[in-house]
Amino acid sequence: MGIRPVHSKVTAIRLPLAIMKKIDALVGKGNRSKFIATAIEKELKRQARREFIATSTGFIDDDVDTLVFINRLRAGDERTT
Repeated sequence: MGIRPVHSKVTAIRLPLAIMKKIDALVGKGNRSKFIATAIEKELKRQARREFIATSTGFIDDDVDTLVFINRLRAGDERTT
């Protein structure tokens, strides 16, 4: 299932040729848009999580090992996707 034209807009972006070749080798030319949109969506979610954590006082208790806590969150995300 590709990206539906009704829910999308054509936009021009510049990417290094080396990156385009890697994308094409991985998913094929016909799937570039879907691959790029998925990668961008993933990064937007990651950035939103980082922003939430940075602005949420008390989100992580000082007595908790932060690395252990974040790894548990990530494991939960992986189970739900």
